[in-house]
Amino acid sequence: MFILVMDFILEILNLIIGKGLNAFIILQVFVLNLAWMLALAIPMAVLVSTLMAFGRMSQDNEIAALKASGVSLYRLVLPALVASIFLSTGMVFFNDRALPELNHKARLLMTDIHQKRPTWNLKENVFIDEIPGYHILIKRVDPHSSDVQGVTIYDVKSRRIPRTIIAEKGKVEFTPDGNTLVFRLFNGEIHETDDEDPQRYRRISFDKQTIYIHGAGSRLIRSQSDYRTDREKTSAQMLDQVKEMKENVITAEEKIVREANLAWYKVSLLSIEKPKPSSKDVPSIEEKTVLESLIKDNQNVLNQILSEKQNIKNKRRYINSLMVEVHKKSALAVACVVFILVGAPLGIMAKKGGVAVGLGLSLGFFVLYWAFLIGGEELADRQLIPAFWAMWSANILIGGAGIYMLVKSAKETKFISWAWTEKFVPKRYRGKGQETRKA
Repeated sequence: MFILVMDFILEILNLIIGKGLNAFIILQVFVLNLAWMLALAIPMAVLVSTLMAFGRMSQDNEIAALKASGVSLYRLVLPALVASIFLSTGMVFFNDRALPELNHKARLLMTDIHQKRPTWNLKENVFIDEIPGYHILIKRVDPHSSDVQGVTIYDVKSRRIPRTIIAEKGKVEFTPDGNTLVFRLFNGEIHETDDEDPQRYRRISFDKQTIYIHGAGSRLIRSQSDYRTDREKTSAQMLDQVKEMKENVITAEEKIVREANLAWYKVSLLSIEKPKPSSKDVPSIEEKTVLESLIKDNQNVLNQILSEKQNIKNKRRYINSLMVEVHKKSALAVACVVFILVGAPLGIMAKKGGVAVGLGLSLGFFVLYWAFLIGGEELADRQLIPAFWAMWSANILIGGAGIYMLVKSAKETKFISWAWTEKFVPKRYRGKGQETRKA
């Protein structure tokens, strides 16, 4: 969690500082984003703890003592395995119910933060460019009030040619909602050029003028949205969407067959109505018109068929991406059980229960596991493999390797042989090594 949190902090640090967020909003950002961090950190934590626990027991000869007392390795691993099953069950519900909702709220909050205007202060003789579409220059600012003097505003919002507003003095304030900046200007002029006719120029003098600049406030406006991405939907929602998409694919395929049959039927009618001309015959004008019309109709049908085929391809790709997310929710949860099967024999083999060994081995296996997930997701999106195998292949392969190592450890046989490396070692060193081992 520390690694993931620190990476997240570095990612959003500039955003938090630049937007001037209060402590409560920052706390909400962290709490909402802790959900996806937990989904990744818990399986890895299971692997770390298993490696450290069984490594420490092996280092202190506790496993050897238990085996001498008639306790098998399977019985030693069973409590951790049962605990991981309960943990995986809870993770399935967390990934399917809590995680999508928290991801949805986190995305909306981050979107609102990105849209929030940064805090800004009135500075003398410095252009204020924080407000999109406006450049504001103020010559003198009264620090004890909202009075200003020598105001120049360049308005380029929704205009091709800027409009210039000049005033001797004025007042600056925000509306009660804190999102609209109000300039109350006195004794000034407005200079503007007609966008449609640049030759026309207007100069308007005023004694009092009020300028409203919307969206200039620094208040964070919270929004609501019913739109959800794939990672913001439950499995039931995605499966319903997959069912609907499959029905649309079937409808599109039926439309392609119907259009193709209709085009073929028109061609067959023409061949029946008109006998096939000989090579010496020249088609009449009417026949040319019919043929040109038929070719045009068939070209339109072909374009429709190609468009429907592309539409079907896109829908199938989206179906695959939805099914990948459905299987990922369960696959990540079941990884807790898989890492128990791998961690126990690896911990016994390491015989060192230190944090460095546990973190090193667990990080290596988790990187391997995550590479399987990312590669499988990419292959599934390209429709090269089914979504099931894309997400579950890592659990099956690593879990199978864990069972193999666990059986070998229970039988006290080597499950990793390094004998093949001896052929690369010179004989004189090989002999010394053997004598050392015998001694």
